[in-house]
Amino acid sequence: MPEYFTPNKFALAVKQGFERNRRHRRARAMFIKEYVGRYYASEYGLTGEEPINLIFNTIRATVPNLVMKSGINKVSTAIVEYEQYAYLLGLALDKGDKQIKIKDTLRAAIVDAFFMMGIAKTGLAGGGQILNFGDIFIDEGQVYTDLVDFDDFTADPSCKDYRKAAFLGDRNRVPRQILLDDDEFDHDLVMKIPKSTHPNAKDKVESLSKRNFSDSEMYTLQDFVDVVEVFVPGANALLTIPDPHQIILPEYLAARDYYGPKEGPYSILALTQPVPGNPFPVAPVGIHYDLHVMANKMMVKQMNQADREKSLGIVDPAGADEAEDIRTTEDGGMVMGNPDTVKVITFGGNNVKSESMLQQCQIWHNYMSGNPDQMSGLVSNAESATQANILQANATITIEDARGMIYDFAADTAGKRLWYLHTDPFMDVMLSRRKPGGENIQLHLTPEQRDGDFLDYAVTIKARSMSRLDPAVRTKRIVEFGTNIVPSIYNTAAVAQQMGRSFNPDAALTDIAEEQGILDDIQDWFDDPGLSQRIQLVMAMNPQPAGKATPGQSGGIKGIAQQSKTQTPFQERKQTEQIGANESQSARTSEPGV
Repeated sequence: MPEYFTPNKFALAVKQGFERNRRHRRARAMFIKEYVGRYYASEYGLTGEEPINLIFNTIRATVPNLVMKSGINKVSTAIVEYEQYAYLLGLALDKGDKQIKIKDTLRAAIVDAFFMMGIAKTGLAGGGQILNFGDIFIDEGQVYTDLVDFDDFTADPSCKDYRKAAFLGDRNRVPRQILLDDDEFDHDLVMKIPKSTHPNAKDKVESLSKRNFSDSEMYTLQDFVDVVEVFVPGANALLTIPDPHQIILPEYLAARDYYGPKEGPYSILALTQPVPGNPFPVAPVGIHYDLHVMANKMMVKQMNQADREKSLGIVDPAGADEAEDIRTTEDGGMVMGNPDTVKVITFGGNNVKSESMLQQCQIWHNYMSGNPDQMSGLVSNAESATQANILQANATITIEDARGMIYDFAADTAGKRLWYLHTDPFMDVMLSRRKPGGENIQLHLTPEQRDGDFLDYAVTIKARSMSRLDPAVRTKRIVEFGTNIVPSIYNTAAVAQQMGRSFNPDAALTDIAEEQGILDDIQDWFDDPGLSQRIQLVMAMNPQPAGKATPGQSGGIKGIAQQSKTQTPFQERKQTEQIGANESQSARTSEPGV
């Protein structure tokens, strides 16, 4: 490490990294405050102050479309003899992801990315490298991926791209005793660190749920301190210093060589395109935040107008008795008198222009936020089926682009976990593999099976493996697969055989089922050891060619019985919506007494 890279200068640079994030932290806190609503942080509030939370609706509709379950890791290699080991590594990653609940981490990262960016940190728990305290789901020595709050994130204050930053780090609150138990820390300096009472604690997002609340009892129960762990790529070092906003010490608390992938422990997720010359992405919520505020103002205005609406009766003084009789008469009663003596006039009420403006604000917000109404299955404002198809296509493009970013982010974190798994000298993972027919075989991943270098392998996430099909859609696709696709493929195989061309129907059916997301449901359909013998028997019983064509010979398969019409995606979506409505109606009318 260069001589001018002194602990004092380094601590000041880390502090400047926090300061550079200040403006974005404030904007992020403002966005999150609108996202949680008025009753999350306040005990009392004005009724109807924020009647329609469009930001919450956007995130609620988008996150399930991106991640609904843990993905399937596919480890690939260009070296053929390493393929079996790569397959075992993929199974081991899948097993570890379920143990550390990677699905919850990815969903939380998506929510963070809506307000600024999602930051993940991958390391080895209890390995003397990465500080990790408080997660009960992570055992000692287990590889994990956890989120870093943007309020606690720091980086090179002069960088234009986080991939080229001189350092990246994050602030951690840990018990002082953990640092004292680690021999690599300077215990004298550890004792000089003040208690964890950050001077800017009220500016953090966590203060939303800590108003009028004192956590001094927790700090009395256990002595917590704030330290910043910083990764320096140029020196391949992991430096630990106290929070520079509290104290700057003349030496590092700990300076260690970094044991991990060369990219470092941090992975960044953004849901928007990069900003030239800046490391910060564009927060998606910041684009449609003003429309959310405007729509709520218009909604409150309409509610106030409706509340002020009054219906008054203007009475001719000469007909006062008749007016009193009208007021006290029951519904359907008869009153003798002149009806012209009483006239009912309505004052106030909703303005039609205000209603149109509110509807327009919602349409603009839906447009700027990527059409969440279409993603959540709500009826769009399309005037025709063609326009609805266009809106659906645009929503698909947006969600597919975001899905690609999520899968790249998940693959990046999985690649870091793969590094620790591949280099583990005590690797011992029990795995199972399902064979065709539903039988499972036991596999064992040990250091003796290790082949090649880590750079020989690449990790990707299987397409759509983090999405979950609706049960009605899954059933419909399975039925169509059996009635349409299977007969068509075998008809194609028969035609190819007659033409003398080779064709593998099982491989074709497997690829189609995988693309439709139903491979796990139909993969056991074609496992029949006696199928080939029966096919040979049927072929032997067929009429044999006599050297010339005869009118009685078979001409091959003429058609496909009971083949149903394949629907378009728009028709499939509409039918699925109708299925849900039918199920709800059936459940409602089947109750006793209905």
